[in-house]
Amino acid sequence: MFAVGPLGRVKFRRHARETSPDDSPARPLVVVVSNVSSFGGGGVIDFRDMLLGLRTKRPDLDVVAVIPQQGDLARRCADGGISTKIAWTPWWAFGKWGHLPGIDPHALIGWLPYTVSLVPGIAQALLFFIRRHPTMVLTNTMTVPSHAIAAKILGIPHYWMVREFGRDDHRLWFLFGYRRTVRLIGRLSEAVICNSHAVEQSMLEQDPTMTTHVLYPVVDAPLGIPPQRRPNERMRAVLVGYFSVAKGQHLAIEAIAIARKAGIDIELTLVGAGNQQPLRDLAHRLDVEDLVTIHGPTHDVTPFWAGAHIGLMCSQSEAFGRVTVEAMRAGLPVCGTNSGGTPEIVNPGVAGLLSPPGDPHALAANLMTLEADEDLRRSLAAGALETSQRFQRDHHDDALITILDLP
Repeated sequence: MFAVGPLGRVKFRRHARETSPDDSPARPLVVVVSNVSSFGGGGVIDFRDMLLGLRTKRPDLDVVAVIPQQGDLARRCADGGISTKIAWTPWWAFGKWGHLPGIDPHALIGWLPYTVSLVPGIAQALLFFIRRHPTMVLTNTMTVPSHAIAAKILGIPHYWMVREFGRDDHRLWFLFGYRRTVRLIGRLSEAVICNSHAVEQSMLEQDPTMTTHVLYPVVDAPLGIPPQRRPNERMRAVLVGYFSVAKGQHLAIEAIAIARKAGIDIELTLVGAGNQQPLRDLAHRLDVEDLVTIHGPTHDVTPFWAGAHIGLMCSQSEAFGRVTVEAMRAGLPVCGTNSGGTPEIVNPGVAGLLSPPGDPHALAANLMTLEADEDLRRSLAAGALETSQRFQRDHHDDALITILDLP
């Protein structure tokens, strides 16, 4: 089944998957690993789309989704005919300490407990791989290493899908430090697949030797008709995303307040999960409560796109920005932040306008420009609708298969 290779690594003998127990040719097996079990963010949607791409373009493959527990994702996989494996997938990156400045979690807790916590996940992955003999393993997110480590030990080709900056967007701290973790990601993989050139650049800054590819996610939300704005109608902007400082809802409210002081009222709708109260307090303090509407999470943002004239992306460091593309596909120009992956999506002057991160005055200036020039807003809306069609499923799926170079 396996043999000891160079440097003590265990390597599967190639004939291990040549036949099945009934002596028929074995189908190549690809294992794809997720860090979450339920839908609630772009990463898990991208995970689903990766599974669909593999099944669609290579129906000869067996695909197994490894997820940490039963949930929405397991049910969706079953509905799509994709096998699932429930497995312990311990993290080596954690987010809760990002709100405790000055505290080093390594010093507070120590390395050993977290390092030991990785061992059961690695052992479980080793046993699973020895039993199933995968042709290839993919890990979806930089936060869970167990299956990548097990694949390296057994000499199985592994690819890492990195869909986040980690430190700059989610404020994660890493068990082995950020630079060392990124370098380990490169060492444990045949290649690192990034969801934007911005993420790719952040990886290469830590390890210029790693092999990288850029694969934009699939965004196939319905194409809409650019909404028209009647004469003297207030312009309406919408921002969709989890309520947090990193997502920049406070900047949008501040920009609306700046515009009001300049004599221009622009309505703002915020949609997302999380604590609404700080945003309501800010709107009250800036005297724009009548302009700001806040909604909780929803599974259908279509009505919010349809009710707006402009989409917003105010994140300081967004790796890709699925909702940016969704807004564009709905026919909305986007006022976005000139950072992260947003400039790769929003071509300024074609599909929207960009402003420096953290600058509500520049954002307000862009909003007031579009409020005053309806012809420009409509032109950018048409450009947004056209350019958003770059993120088609066929392009993503073809590129994925090419990158993986499956036998």
